[in-house]
Amino acid sequence: MRRLLCSLLLALAASSAQAETIRATGFSLTLPTGWEHQRDRMGVALIARPAQAVDAEGWGADLITLTREAVDTQRTCLEGFGYRKLEQLRYHSEKLAKLEQQDLTLGGRPATLFTLRYTEGPRELMAYVLILADGSHMLTATALSSPARFEAKRALFRHALTSLRAR
Repeated sequence: MRRLLCSLLLALAASSAQAETIRATGFSLTLPTGWEHQRDRMGVALIARPAQAVDAEGWGADLITLTREAVDTQRTCLEGFGYRKLEQLRYHSEKLAKLEQQDLTLGGRPATLFTLRYTEGPRELMAYVLILADGSHMLTATALSSPARFEAKRALFRHALTSLRAR
């Protein structure tokens, strides 16, 4: 029994040591095991994807992005910012459907998690879009993939996005 317990504790420690928590100006986010990331590229605070993962057409199979935008808190609330983000996505995509909306509290701050399905060019996608209010900033984390892959990785994506904390 003792040997089994030690083995389980070692396996748990090894698996948690592989997940990487990114700490940057204004946020922290824990990425899935084996994901690579770049920070502060093209106006995006974080871009992450699995190492060497592409689909049959050569597109990146899974993707997590995070942006941090300053807002005028007297003119924009979490609900209004979320509406604006969905309208921006609707403008750049086709057949956007909001499948679910859930209000959350992450690290004591209000957040909204959207589940979406849409097409972008030739690709059909599903995504989580999480918006976290951080006083004078809004953090937007997105996890997306093809519908089949999204369903298979739903828990992994949700875990990564709900690890988002304002700092």
